[in-house]
Amino acid sequence: MSEEQSEPYLISRTAITENVDNAHLLEVEGSCPLCNSYLLMQKGKRMNKKYQIAHIYPNSPLPAEIKELHGLERLGNNCEDFENKIALCKDCHGYYDDHKTKEEYLKLISIKKKLLKAAKVKISISHQDLEEEIVLVINSLSDIDFSTLQRMKLEYQALRISSKIEDTYFMLKMKIETNVCMYYNFIKETFQNLDQSKQINFELVASEIRISFLRCEQEMENKSEIFEALVKWMKSKSVNSTNEACEAVISYFVQSCEVFHEIA
Repeated sequence: MSEEQSEPYLISRTAITENVDNAHLLEVEGSCPLCNSYLLMQKGKRMNKKYQIAHIYPNSPLPAEIKELHGLERLGNNCEDFENKIALCKDCHGYYDDHKTKEEYLKLISIKKKLLKAAKVKISISHQDLEEEIVLVINSLSDIDFSTLQRMKLEYQALRISSKIEDTYFMLKMKIETNVCMYYNFIKETFQNLDQSKQINFELVASEIRISFLRCEQEMENKSEIFEALVKWMKSKSVNSTNEACEAVISYFVQSCEVFHEIA
């Protein structure tokens, strides 16, 4: 046995429990992170697995793999840790096992690190409450008619958004600017009406949005990932809301300063 094979990181294979297996599936949201294929297939009344739990750094590396992966980052305290495993479809798992190049390994490391970070953020902000009444605002976006939207459309130069989101986030910037132009005045008026009628405390809602943003920012640097995490959080807190409505509301709070800082 070589010196590297005998190192503490490499330990005997451990069985994956059903709970841990489910955790791996939940982590990738039911889709293979390499090819995006669905990892479950319904057959009759049963759901069949189309995935396997893959080791990112191999449990029993071949000499060629030891040489190929020498000196590269490893996740977890040992090769059997959750951090060193990931759910992949059977095809991608088989290909990875047979073609474990430096590039493929680092690609999987990068994906796993993003998944771990996203899970950490999700847990962190899941405990952050959101005023139940904000569902009234989100649902109102589903009921708005085109003539009202056109009447309240905001004509402006998105200077505030431009000062908070770099041009490198072109698609995110365009999405937020479009949402603000289309929905800002409507959301603002809805918040004001609900606040004045004591159906909602806007300051409390705004502070909850701000705290959730700061929690995301502690774990993530990428603004697109932060925006997506906030949208998912809001959607989880407002049953039956659409992804588009939640994006519009989070975009409103980007414009009104609760989300993202001015670019230094």
